[in-house]
Amino acid sequence: MIQEFLMLADRAEAANGKIFIHGGGVDRHLVNPRANPPYQLNADVAFGILTDWTETNTDHVFALKILNEDGHQAWGMEAQFQVGRPPGAKAGQQFRQLIAVRGPIPMPARGAFKLVLEIDGKEQEPPFRFWIDAAPVPQQ
Repeated sequence: MIQEFLMLADRAEAANGKIFIHGGGVDRHLVNPRANPPYQLNADVAFGILTDWTETNTDHVFALKILNEDGHQAWGMEAQFQVGRPPGAKAGQQFRQLIAVRGPIPMPARGAFKLVLEIDGKEQEPPFRFWIDAAPVPQQ
């Protein structure tokens, strides 16, 4: 079982075997410079997992983690999932599981972060790197 893709998006939704991504791959997020933490990361997480034939019809766990520059966890969640074999599946084929997790995500600080996906306790590659910066203040 491997990560096929992982990203932040302005909006993401998984439905009917498709993933709908609006503004995907956004790596710089701006917050009000006068706001106090926690900052609201107004983004959704979109990812795809490829599951091998032998890993279907059993329980698995994915964990999403956002780590700061020092490797400390700033946010995280986990969920259990199972991938079945649809009718007509061919022996040995892989199955794609598409998942969207809706934001906003509370963040403790501005700075550089990386979003990491773990599947059954194994960290997947590559992480998705992003930044949270203060929005420019308009000159009056």
